[in-house]
Amino acid sequence: MKNNSLEKITEYIQKNDNYLIIGHIDPDGDAIGSIMAFKFLLDNLNKNSILLLHDDMRKEYKILFKYLKPKDYYIYKNDDELSKLNKYPNAIVLDSANIDRLGNFKELIQGCFKVNIDHHYDNSKFGDLNYVNSNESAVGKIIYDLTKTIPIDIKKPLGTAIALAVLADTGSLKYPNSDPDSFRLIANLKEKGIDIVEINRFLQSFSSLKYLKLLSKGLANINIDKSGKIAWLVLSSSDIKEIGIDDNEIKSLVNYPRDIRGVEVGISFVEKQDNFIDISFRSLNYVDVSDIAHKFNGGGHPRASGTKIEGNLNEIVNKVLTEVKKNV
Repeated sequence: MKNNSLEKITEYIQKNDNYLIIGHIDPDGDAIGSIMAFKFLLDNLNKNSILLLHDDMRKEYKILFKYLKPKDYYIYKNDDELSKLNKYPNAIVLDSANIDRLGNFKELIQGCFKVNIDHHYDNSKFGDLNYVNSNESAVGKIIYDLTKTIPIDIKKPLGTAIALAVLADTGSLKYPNSDPDSFRLIANLKEKGIDIVEINRFLQSFSSLKYLKLLSKGLANINIDKSGKIAWLVLSSSDIKEIGIDDNEIKSLVNYPRDIRGVEVGISFVEKQDNFIDISFRSLNYVDVSDIAHKFNGGGHPRASGTKIEGNLNEIVNKVLTEVKKNV
């Protein structure tokens, strides 16, 4: 499938109506900010649309949900209820490298005309229209560029969602993907009255006391290899059960081992369920962690990737570390 232009996508959106909007499972800030931003964009165009949510994140992302009504989104419950969404002929898919990343909504959108917008270099271009630009810092940045082709006035809901997406995927403009355009975007939104300070506070705050207690346990479990270039954090299912935290709340732990001075690759191993490990990779300068993730049926970006593996926690930690050491 070829890569289309933003102008082509704009043309399609303006001529059609009734859209499902969806991002990947286990959504990060860019995925949440992007789907919200697209919802607000379509609202500006008086287009009918509904957000598809894998889990209930209304409390966690109140910063954006305060601009929505219950009719604006659907939270997955079971497959039987999905039939009520068959009336939507179009699907906007954001920040998803392949259609399998859509979880329980994958089958629902198979019959839809799919507009695929992403910045993962390994995107399979599964859409009927595709715009994939791996040079962009965040999908939120692509949506910002899309507003220039329409054009529409960026008001607070849309601007907040775009800023959140970009700040989340650039680490509040600290990560290597923070290009000059990302800085300009945030400056422009600040000039439009978007509260960048509030968004950064939200992104950098702890979601709950339980999360902070879990973090303290994870930090106590950080190890570093003899070279000083690989650091990793391990949390077992028993650690998580002891704290009593919802596993959906566990995010972004990988940044802590990566941020140790001198470390090139940081890894988090989180056993969210018995023998089911969620692994995240981050690198600082030169290791392409997406190559490593692909070897374990995962994927992502050169500096930020992940995968999920079934098996014994200790065995998987050793296998992954063996592979990482080959690349550092």
